Amino acid sequence: MGSELTLTRKPKYEGGEPSQAALVEKKESLQKDNNRSMRRVGELARTQDELNRELGGELAQIQDRAEELDRLEARAAETGVMAALARTFSRRRTILQRRSVAEGLLSRYEAASRCLRRASAFSDELRLCALELQQQVEQIHTDAAASARNARQAAERVMVLERALEQLEQGGQDADSMTADECAQRRDELEFEQRSTTLQLELFQARVEMLHTELAPARSLRDTVMELHGEMARFVLNASSSLDTAGRRIQALGAAADTPTVIAELQESLGDLGKAMISTEQYVEQAQHLLTTVLPDLNAKLEAGARTDSLALVDDLDEIDRERSRELADRALRDAAVDEVNETVKGS
Repeated sequence: MGSELTLTRKPKYEGGEPSQAALVEKKESLQKDNNRSMRRVGELARTQDELNRELGGELAQIQDRAEELDRLEARAAETGVMAALARTFSRRRTILQRRSVAEGLLSRYEAASRCLRRASAFSDELRLCALELQQQVEQIHTDAAASARNARQAAERVMVLERALEQLEQGGQDADSMTADECAQRRDELEFEQRSTTLQLELFQARVEMLHTELAPARSLRDTVMELHGEMARFVLNASSSLDTAGRRIQALGAAADTPTVIAELQESLGDLGKAMISTEQYVEQAQHLLTTVLPDLNAKLEAGARTDSLALVDDLDEIDRERSRELADRALRDAAVDEVNETVKGS
């Protein structure tokens, strides 16, 4: 035959020929990935909440000890004859109390420092998890783009076959050189391939739609972890700076020759520590919102998507007629053209 059909080879699809079984398998695989990622993000959110609460508790204990020290110094600074006599008799006890408070402050500072080191390591874990989730998102994008290209090739093939059928029906040069039986056989071959290719087109389109559906929760999980990482990184940075400043004063307090001066400096540095405590309370609230609202809502959407049967296809070739094939192919080519224009606009 000298028709266009002879000049056009059958398309070679990326990833091979599509099938209903492969489509279902891909959907189940993506849902398993999302469920596994959801569990991991939930665990990370709970760990962050625990770390925030633990660090908040350590900072609160530092402040409590500092306030106890303030009370000791306030009594030591009282004026009057009776206060002077009381200081004379209680001087040794005051020194011992001050030493006890200083040791308690140092102990709590060391505990808070250990907690911060764990928080810093956890921040790195969040970053790695976000990178892994980004790879999943990129893979979905890649698969969707390949399926879209395959769908376009299938649509183009359907239109080629339609033109070949029209040419055969109109009695072109090829039809003139064939007997009636040969024409009937050729028509049957073309129609069968057209129906088969239309089913392939539907499978590719269903795969694209499925991938786009799974893309939203994958992005949400990635963005959630990135938000957790950003919050934890800023929190660790701010808390470390405040704690380090207070820590130097606390360490100096134990061996200070001029205690009032050191205590004044300690009180100043603890003001910054109070800001870190406020940040801790904010991060605890955010973590609770994530655990009680954001993740449950996202998990509900994932479960709803898993229950939705979006893979209903016409799997009976006899039900695919030429008109349906033309409509599907024409719509697919129009959509592909629109997507191409949109990508061009984005890139300009």
